[in-house]
Amino acid sequence: MALPTFDLSPFATGRELPSPEAAAIAREIDDTLRSTGFLLVSGHGVADDVRDAYFDAMRSFFALPIEKKEEIAIGRSACHRGYVGFATETLEGALAGDEDAVGTQLAGDMKETIDTGIDHGPDHPEVIAGTPLHGPNQWPDLPGFREVVDVYRDAMIEAALRMERALSMALGLEPTFLEGQPGETMFHLRLIHYPPMETLTPEPGQLGCGAHTDYGTLTLLADDGNGGLQVRQRSGEWTDVVVPDGQLVVNLGDLMAIWTNDRWVSNPHRVVNPPGVDRYSSPLFVTPPFHLRIETLETCLAPGETPRHEPMVTGPYLLSRFDGTHSYRNELLEAHNSAT
Repeated sequence: MALPTFDLSPFATGRELPSPEAAAIAREIDDTLRSTGFLLVSGHGVADDVRDAYFDAMRSFFALPIEKKEEIAIGRSACHRGYVGFATETLEGALAGDEDAVGTQLAGDMKETIDTGIDHGPDHPEVIAGTPLHGPNQWPDLPGFREVVDVYRDAMIEAALRMERALSMALGLEPTFLEGQPGETMFHLRLIHYPPMETLTPEPGQLGCGAHTDYGTLTLLADDGNGGLQVRQRSGEWTDVVVPDGQLVVNLGDLMAIWTNDRWVSNPHRVVNPPGVDRYSSPLFVTPPFHLRIETLETCLAPGETPRHEPMVTGPYLLSRFDGTHSYRNELLEAHNSAT
């Protein structure tokens, strides 16, 4: 599937907005997102050497013995940070608008991950308040690993800010609308390893990553070029996504569909482990502040039109998705995956 590519450099921090160049790109992005929730971006600001060092660090971690990886297991974290082992997350069926299906599939994804976020110290206001999903990351005992990940995350957050400015303008809003919401945007960076499919013994229908929609507003993904990502089009057909070197995949999540009253779609997608190679990828999930109420934007309502979705508060919604998909938070999944 050939996705359109958009240059985000006019939206870089420090560039004057709105500008005619940025406005033209924003209009094209709007046209694209009305038909598919996926696109490619260049001009994102993530340098090649930063990306290469990050992917090298990923490979080093996932090559460790399982007992070393389990030292930072996500179940040891109070804020959903750490290592997620094979078949302990089940994304199949976690689709927008089908909340009753979340957690009904039991076979876990054939991948392993590390989930990270912004490091919050004990004096952070949300940590003091006991707000879920705010706190420290867990780090492996690998020299330089944390520093490489932090540098890459910072670069990806700049890319996310550029995309948020483009999306804000595409919706007829001030360029800083999305990044300027009250509270602290949640940036969750995930490191993922998919082993070759022939090295696995999957259950029927078990994939590297089951069909799902993302939960927040925006996801930016880098991968190693080995393929495997598939997107479901409105026709129902699954198509492969090819990511050119140096570009990022951008897709929208469930909360953006609520904000835009389905003007923009949250596409189902999945990953099929490619044969003969290990696949590494890394999404940055962008989610509005934990306490923010998400409801249809006025610019996305035609005269006389009513919202298609009930308002949603970000944090509880995100937690409900994690509860339905992670074994350490779900007894049914834990029992199934322990048995298999």
